[in-house]
Amino acid sequence: SKDVGFGHKVKASENASGKIHGIKFKEDDGTYIELSQDQKTEILYRDMEAELSLARTKGWDSKLKKINTSWDELDYKYKNALTSLAFNTGGEKAGKQWTAVLKAAKDENPVEFAKQMRRKDSGLNSEGMDNRVAKELYYAGIIDNLSEVSSVLPLAKAARSGIPS
Repeated sequence: SKDVGFGHKVKASENASGKIHGIKFKEDDGTYIELSQDQKTEILYRDMEAELSLARTKGWDSKLKKINTSWDELDYKYKNALTSLAFNTGGEKAGKQWTAVLKAAKDENPVEFAKQMRRKDSGLNSEGMDNRVAKELYYAGIIDNLSEVSSVLPLAKAARSGIPS
């Protein structure tokens, strides 16, 4: 696939128009235009918004309603991590498959949230995926160090994840 910016997969319609979210990335003759950091960031934010919207319409909003809450009532830290989940797994998949993570977000339970955010790589738990979840929680401000969630992310390594142990 053709990737632009921070992992944007170029769709056929974008390839034909030469624009992604209104940002020109390709000349009419087919040559690619180097994007600025700001343009790449704008594409990333728009992609994240789109995947989050899809996750919400494909299941999260109704699941949150069933547990007597809403997206707007969740703490922003958990919303940031959930947005990353929707972006990285795809909004439709996230909306349909991730349910228990929403209850953990509602309860503001970092350990259960980490446990439910844990994903597999090719069917197996891996250091890379545990590190990814740990980083998402750390940068969202949900945890201050890896030891808070090491019981449910046992393969994560502080030295490789870049967060305090």
